Amino acid sequence: MKASFGIQKLDEHLGGGLDRDTVNLITGRSGIGKTILASHWAAEGAKNDEVVVYILTTLNPKSCESYIGKFKFMQGVYEKINWRFVDIDAKDLLPLTRDKLREKMIEFVGMNLKDVDRVVFDSSTSIDLALADRALYRRAITYIAQMCYDNDVTAIFVEETPIVSEWSETRHFAECVIYMDLLRIPDGYARALRILKKYRSAHPLEWIPFEITDSGIEIKEGRYVRADYEFKYKPG
Repeated sequence: MKASFGIQKLDEHLGGGLDRDTVNLITGRSGIGKTILASHWAAEGAKNDEVVVYILTTLNPKSCESYIGKFKFMQGVYEKINWRFVDIDAKDLLPLTRDKLREKMIEFVGMNLKDVDRVVFDSSTSIDLALADRALYRRAITYIAQMCYDNDVTAIFVEETPIVSEWSETRHFAECVIYMDLLRIPDGYARALRILKKYRSAHPLEWIPFEITDSGIEIKEGRYVRADYEFKYKPG
């Protein structure tokens, strides 16, 4: 069984969706559509009567409902998702121990993790900024991931990708990494995503174009491939 996004072409590229009971990553620059893509995944779980928890650190309840709640894929399921709006503060996490973080995550999730099917942490970058230490962040994310594995929860971390500095190490232990970006193309810019890795599945390596519409994320036909340090469109 797979935990699908409900976006047909993307699910096909992923071999049906994300593998159950795994930890996964959606990453990319700010404003590229990461939260919309993660919300697709959450909504698909809710449509299938799964218990879905969506932890948000970047939106408040009103802005979330007026933004995410208006997409067509959320019709009839927005209220079925357990939205959790939290503020991350270093004093709530330090000293960083496994027990302290487990206690905090139980507070964030608001229920027993064993009763949860899907969880989204959006954005885990807020933990990184609060701790202000990459080693502590790596430890925190590792602890959270292990909690998901221990409780058979399928999880997505949403993370900002630095434009200049190194990526975090979240990508190393995530079993699927979807990278979203803006590509410079001959006639301007285009949104596209790459599946950087997906365990147990063959997947395309090229950039997959997408658009954000009233229906949410729509995968377009064709691919973008590198050409002379830019990208050109390849039909089919």
